[in-house]
Amino acid sequence: MSSATLTFDVIISCLIALIFLYRCGNYRRQHPIITGAVFIAWSFSISFIFLLPLDISLAAYQECSSSNISTTTTTMNPNNLNLSNSIEKPCPRPWSYVNPRTYEVLWRIIYWTSQCLTWLVLPFMQSVCQTGEFYWRGKIRYALRSNLIYYGTLLLIFGVLVIYVAIYYNLTASNFKVTIIAASTTWGLFLLVLMLGYGLVEVPLKVYNRSRTFYVLSHVQFKLSQLYNEKIDIEERLESLVDEVSKLCLQIKYNDSLRPCLEEIVRIIPEQYSNRVKLTMDDYEDYRSSNTTSNKLIDLPTEKQLIKLHGLLKKSKHIHHRIQASWVQMIDEAFYLEDILNNEKNSNRSFVKQSPLVKSWLRQKLFDEHPVLEWYTFCFLRPWAFRFLGVGLAIISLIVIWSEMTFFSTRPVLSIFARTVNAARAHHDYFTMEIICSLSLAYLCLCAYYTIFRMRIFNYFYLSLYHLTDENSLIFAATFLCRLTAPLSYNFLGMIHMDQVITKQTSRQETVFTGIMGRMNVIPIISSGFNFYFPMLVCLLCFGTYFRFGSRCLHIFGVRQFFDDDHISAEYIEDGKNLMKKERRNYGGVDALSTMGNTTTATQRKDRRKELEEKYGLRSSSRNSQVLKYQDDELSEIKSETRQLKASSSSSEEPLITMNNNQQVPSNTTTVTGSSRRGPPPTNIFNDI
Repeated sequence: MSSATLTFDVIISCLIALIFLYRCGNYRRQHPIITGAVFIAWSFSISFIFLLPLDISLAAYQECSSSNISTTTTTMNPNNLNLSNSIEKPCPRPWSYVNPRTYEVLWRIIYWTSQCLTWLVLPFMQSVCQTGEFYWRGKIRYALRSNLIYYGTLLLIFGVLVIYVAIYYNLTASNFKVTIIAASTTWGLFLLVLMLGYGLVEVPLKVYNRSRTFYVLSHVQFKLSQLYNEKIDIEERLESLVDEVSKLCLQIKYNDSLRPCLEEIVRIIPEQYSNRVKLTMDDYEDYRSSNTTSNKLIDLPTEKQLIKLHGLLKKSKHIHHRIQASWVQMIDEAFYLEDILNNEKNSNRSFVKQSPLVKSWLRQKLFDEHPVLEWYTFCFLRPWAFRFLGVGLAIISLIVIWSEMTFFSTRPVLSIFARTVNAARAHHDYFTMEIICSLSLAYLCLCAYYTIFRMRIFNYFYLSLYHLTDENSLIFAATFLCRLTAPLSYNFLGMIHMDQVITKQTSRQETVFTGIMGRMNVIPIISSGFNFYFPMLVCLLCFGTYFRFGSRCLHIFGVRQFFDDDHISAEYIEDGKNLMKKERRNYGGVDALSTMGNTTTATQRKDRRKELEEKYGLRSSSRNSQVLKYQDDELSEIKSETRQLKASSSSSEEPLITMNNNQQVPSNTTTVTGSSRRGPPPTNIFNDI
C-alpha cells in the first residue's frame, strides 16, 4: 500500500504537468528535446506537493519511534513478559510508510536534476530559441556567447561565497556542497517572497471579483481596447517585415548560397501574408551564365541580415498569433459576462440568451429546456460561490502571512501551520498531517506559480492557454518553477518547525529532504539572517499589492492601468463596448471565428490611429510604439548590412515571388518602416504584475 501511494503521487505529478504543458504549448511545433526538458522540469516541481508531506509524516514517525526507544527499558523478567507483549505499540506506522532510503534516492534525483535544468540546461535552450540562426552550429555559438555574462556573474558570486566560507570556516567537501545549495536557495527565496507578495493577495481577490459581474465585464472591455491597439501594432510590424522579405526575394536567386535561408524565412510567414510573398517553382534559368555586362552595382543581403530578419519574424509571428486567438477568447468572455449581467435584472428569473455565440454542449443539455434553472445557476449561485471561495482563500492567505512573520518563535508556537501539524503529530494522525501539508503546499504553489503564469514582460515571456505559448516562454516558466520549488519547500518546513536551525532542538527529527539539502548554518548571515527576516517582507508586499501601489506608479508614468474611478479607464471601457458592438454586427455564423480576429486593412489601422490621437492626444509615449520603434531600428540596421555585387541582366525578368495582385515588385521597392507611425495610447505593460 505504501509503495502504491508513492507511485500514485509520482504519476499524478506527471499527469498534471502533462495537462498544463498540452494546454499551453503545441507539441507539433515544438522541438522534442525542449518539450521533454520542460515536462521534466514541471513534473519535478509539482512532485514536491505530493512527496514532501509523505516525507514529513515519515520524520514524525521516526521521531516518535526514537523517543520511544530511548525512554523504554527492556527487561527479561518472565513475570512482565506477557504484560509487555499485550501493550499496544505507541507509535503506529504511517499508512504511506516507505523505506527512508527510497526517499533519499528520489530526492537526490529530483533536486539535483532540477538544479541542473534551472542553472545550466534551460538557460542554454532559451538562448537557442531566441536566435534567428538557421544552422545548429550558429545557434550553439549564439547561446554560448549570450550566456557568457550570465554564467560569469554566477561564478563571480559563487566564488565570493566560497572564499568567505574558506576564510571564516573550514571548507570541506560537505561545506562546499551546502554552499552551492545555500546560494541557490537564497536566490530562490528572494524570488519566492516577491511572487507570494503578489499571489497571496491577487488569487483570492481575483476569485472574489468574479462575483462582481459588472466589474469583471468592465475590466474585459478595458483589455479589449488595449488588445486591439496591440493588434494594430503587430500587424504594422508584420507588414514591414513582409515587405522586407519581398525585396529579398527579388535579390536572392535560386542558385545563391543564401537561398535555403530565404526559403526558411518564407516558410514561417503567417498565412494571412503568404499570398504576398511566395517563392515560385519555375527557377529554371541559370543566372550565373546570364549576361553580366552591366556595371551598375546593387545591394544584396548578407547572412547576418537574414539571421536578424528571421529572429524578428519568428517573434512577431508568435505575438500576432497569440493576439488573434486571445481576441477570440476575450470577446467570447465579454459576451458571456454581458449575458449574465443583463439577466441579473430579469424579474421573472428566466435566463434569456442574447449572445451571438453558441452554448457549449453541456450547457445546452442542462439548461436549454430549463431557463429558470440556468438563471439560478449563473445569476444567483455563481456569485455567492465565488464570494465564499474568495473569502476562504483570503483567510488562508492571512494564515500564511501570519505564519511567515512568526515562524521563528518556538516558545510559544505562534505559527498556525506549526500548531496544526504538531496537533496531528501528537495524535499520530499521519493521514491528516499529510492532507494539511499537501493542501498548504498546493496553495503556496498556486500563489507563487500564478504570478509566473500571469507574468507578462513586453510580450516577450507570456504563458497563454489554447496552445499559444512559444518555446521561449515555456522554458522561462520551467526555469522559474525549478528555481522556486526547493526554496518554497524549505520555507514551508520552517513554518511547521521541522528545521533544526529554526527550532534549535537537535532532538527534533528532520526530513530526508532536509538531509539532502544540508543545514544552512554554514553561512550564518544567510541561515540566521536572510532566511529568518526576509520572508517577513511578504506582509509589506501584500499590503502594497492590495492597494495597487505598483499599478498606481505605472499609471502616473503614463502606463494605463484599470481603475474604477479613472476617466481614462472609462474611455477605454467605452471603446471596448464599441468594439463589442462591431463584433456583434460582424459576427458571421455559429461556427465562424471572430471577424476582427482577421488581419485589418491599412485604412482601418489609419482610422484607428487618428481616432486614438483625437481621443487621447497621445502618440509615441506608449509602450507598444516604443517596442515597435526599437524593432524598426533593428530593421533599419538590417538594411544597412548589405554586400555589393554587380547587377545581373536577369534582374529585370520574372521575379522569384508571386504577389497578391499578380504584379511584379520593382527592384527599387522601398520597405515601410514604423519609425514614422504614431503609437497608440499605452497598453497594459504589467497588467497582471
